[in-house]
Amino acid sequence: MIFRVRHYTVAAGKLEAFNEFFLERLLPVQRRHGAQLVGRWASESGDQILAVWAYESRESYDQIQQRVRRDQDALAAQVQRRETLDPLFTETDEKFMFSTVPLALTELAHLED
Repeated sequence: MIFRVRHYTVAAGKLEAFNEFFLERLLPVQRRHGAQLVGRWASESGDQILAVWAYESRESYDQIQQRVRRDQDALAAQVQRRETLDPLFTETDEKFMFSTVPLALTELAHLED
């Protein structure tokens, strides 16, 4: 199991719009193609978002992302974002990480099934 950790610096005043866009346009596409959202959190100040996704492997991630990039709903969402919502964020950082403890010992144990 590998985890994709994405950090966003949210554009001023765009937290609500970013969350709505994610829930309505991005999350359904990702889930349809097999991505598993572990969680998505905002800082108390509302200027940072941290999203964690779980994948069986880096290869699984690559396959899912290839399908997402070709998905017509995903393409339409990016057009909408560029035309009506940008900028939603000003910076982003992404890392791939693995658990240093067996998942069976965590609240994510169900991901090992």
